[in-house]
Amino acid sequence: MSKLLRNRLYRFFIHDATFYCYDNCLNYFPPQSVVLDVGIGNCTMIQDFHPLISDKKLQIHGIDINRHYLSQCGDMIHRFHLENQIHIYHEAVEQFRPPARCAYDFILFSMSFMLFQNQQAVLNRVLKWLKPGGRLVFFQTMFLNHSRFLDFLKPKLVYLTTVNFGTVVYEDQFKDFLRQNELRVIEDKMIKKEWYRGEYRMIVASPSRAMMPGTAKAVSVQPSAPEIQEEPRSGGRVP
Repeated sequence: MSKLLRNRLYRFFIHDATFYCYDNCLNYFPPQSVVLDVGIGNCTMIQDFHPLISDKKLQIHGIDINRHYLSQCGDMIHRFHLENQIHIYHEAVEQFRPPARCAYDFILFSMSFMLFQNQQAVLNRVLKWLKPGGRLVFFQTMFLNHSRFLDFLKPKLVYLTTVNFGTVVYEDQFKDFLRQNELRVIEDKMIKKEWYRGEYRMIVASPSRAMMPGTAKAVSVQPSAPEIQEEPRSGGRVP
């Protein structure tokens, strides 16, 4: 599949979620925040929010395993002159190493957390990268009522769209995961109601002092999504 077609499918199927995510999250971050964006994608959000990123002097490190998306992301960064504020890495979160230990005020998972096969391992890893007082931000479509139909349908969408939407995220399971890991929810914002009684939600969680770094218990959100495919380290910005 061509790079152009991939990007068109990406924009068509997840542009709405992407807009609501960054509209809420970028406004939530205080000025001069240092943010790790896990699964930054193709950075279409820059076109809408480059003035906000620039004015707030945000520092954003974006990682993604899809080289096609990152190529477009690099073009967007250059187009809007954000080279000094947004830095992208062709890297899976399981292998990524931040420029400095405990470097981030916020770690953002924009529809990405439930795509990992082992959410617990990812959580254990990223907690080490937060500054004292740092927070995790999850933007996710969540469902209140369990549905066999949704459990069957959602993983199959990848065959139609080439976009992996993962499995259905249910509120009770996700909240249980946070509680078992001693993550305190400090904000839970319902942003927009979606199809089949789903909701766009922004959940901000703060780890207890005992959980930093890397002392999370071995629990998981069930069911887990298919494993992401890792790609070789690029060593920085994708050209």
